[in-house]
Amino acid sequence: MKIKQGVFILLCAVLFKSHYVFSAPEKIYLFRHSEKLAGKDPELTQQGNKRAQHLVSLFKQYDRVHVFSSNYKRTSQTAAPLAAHFDSRIQIYNARDLVDLKNQIMLLEGVVAVIGHSNTTPDLAVLLSNEEVAPMNEMQFSRYFLLSQKEHSSEIKYLLEDLEMNFTFEN
Repeated sequence: MKIKQGVFILLCAVLFKSHYVFSAPEKIYLFRHSEKLAGKDPELTQQGNKRAQHLVSLFKQYDRVHVFSSNYKRTSQTAAPLAAHFDSRIQIYNARDLVDLKNQIMLLEGVVAVIGHSNTTPDLAVLLSNEEVAPMNEMQFSRYFLLSQKEHSSEIKYLLEDLEMNFTFEN
């Protein structure tokens, strides 16, 4: 009887571990919030709202996207059009606890979009990819990161791309 229990426990552990290993996002997009007004918790500018609307065009090929935002107006307003397009809820994360955010992300499948800040987005890219990432300055709104899961790997690893949006804005 003890052998059967031991085999059962081992089987459960293997299944749990394999589920954890194989249930990770295929793609993770990391953005800084769009252009903002001045102030302590500012809203987006008109151009920032346009950029937020344009983000949706980067995700047209997907059926579903998990959307994360820190708990600030500028990040949630940047995330809102994307969440509305996919009829999904914005998941709020603590911008001061990126390890917890990474753990939440790694439990998901499919595509994830994270809207963050100039001082957190590169750090999250490093946490997820284990690669060096140049800092983001306060005026960079079109730079973003795309992490794509590497195929044929015994563990989950991501290829990191440092990209620029090609949105043009009419005044």
